[in-house]
Amino acid sequence: MNFLEPAARVLQAYAQDRQTNLRLLLTRFLDSYRNDDKGALTRTVYGVVRKEIALEYVIGLFVKNKRQAPAPAAYALLKVAVFLLLFSDSYPEYAVVNEAVNAAAKKEKPFVNAVLRELLRHLPAVRDQLAQSADPGLKYAIAPILLSGLQRIGAIGEADLAYLDREPVFHLRFNPERMNVDQARQVLAVAGIPCRELAPLGCFETAAAGQVLEKSGQLEAFYIQNTGSQAVALLAAAKAEKAVCDVAAAPGGKSMTLACLRPDVQVWASDVSPQRLRLLEQNVRRLQLKGISTFVADIFKYPPGREAADLVILDAPCTASGTLRKNPDLKSKLSLEIIEKNARQQRLMLASLVERFPRARWLYAVCSFTPEESEGVVKKVVAGRGLRPVPVAPLLESYGFRVKEADFGCYLLPSDLNNDLFYISLLERK
Repeated sequence: MNFLEPAARVLQAYAQDRQTNLRLLLTRFLDSYRNDDKGALTRTVYGVVRKEIALEYVIGLFVKNKRQAPAPAAYALLKVAVFLLLFSDSYPEYAVVNEAVNAAAKKEKPFVNAVLRELLRHLPAVRDQLAQSADPGLKYAIAPILLSGLQRIGAIGEADLAYLDREPVFHLRFNPERMNVDQARQVLAVAGIPCRELAPLGCFETAAAGQVLEKSGQLEAFYIQNTGSQAVALLAAAKAEKAVCDVAAAPGGKSMTLACLRPDVQVWASDVSPQRLRLLEQNVRRLQLKGISTFVADIFKYPPGREAADLVILDAPCTASGTLRKNPDLKSKLSLEIIEKNARQQRLMLASLVERFPRARWLYAVCSFTPEESEGVVKKVVAGRGLRPVPVAPLLESYGFRVKEADFGCYLLPSDLNNDLFYISLLERK
């Protein structure tokens, strides 16, 4: 269990700035981490952040001095230890407690030991209390602002909240011009990647993200794209005619899937970030995709020469609240201020593209379920501009997505496809 103390160090650093990107923070730490338990460390860090609201509640039950906050290092150690005691069956209880106490500073050892020993005496009762809690925010460790958004789209049931509280899975796609499904299945089998085939979408699902990254050389013909993001590309493939502008394309999943599904369509993929666009260019070369042209462009200063586009895709930057499974740090860091700031920018972006491409259709998407970033954006852009929504729910449902229809688009809800939660709207001139 050598990972317990390093995991606590990562979490302590994250606690100092909650707006930092947890994934980047952990990646930088792992780059210099020489032990062979990186997988356990990663799962523990993400697990603690996923369950942090519940962990803080449980620790509070056994802290005698409620007015004095624990020292940051001791608090981080307690969160890791309590997470392992409550939510993991992989490590003996005595070993978890001993490891945490040994890792604590000398003056904090009695405090850490007292809290954990007291928790051990009440462990079954605490587990039952969390499992049977009538407070979904505590039971599923999710902030009220997110619960409110889920309630508004009808995804507040036990099954939906449990879905968002699980570890993520990952989806692998491939270029069908390089291999067929049987060949793809064989490559994954040889690489030892356990997976489930999602035949309607033409992709594979795996929970073994670590193995995928470790064996990237064997899987160079594949790319990762969540099924929620694939839904946007599936719609684009069904609605595009000859040319598509993907205006915030990087890292490029939608452009690549569209090129795979519709090699007859010209895809113009742009992004304001040259660095992020280079990643897309590398993937296009690696996958030997044709029909994708890339260039740097600002949505608000979009260059001429793309007027022939009949479909414009805007997967707008957002809070990514729909990606809670792979970004559990969002469970507690989002605020109404951040959401409204994003919504203002999204409205400006969509309105700018409506003006810039007056004869196209506009496919607006966000991996968010907050109303301000989804229906709220489209409703304000549509007003006074002579636009109307195109029905998209029937097509998405035909692929197996679970959909909640709204006035101007629809939400992708938790489903057997293990998709992130998305909002998607297709608009056209009346």
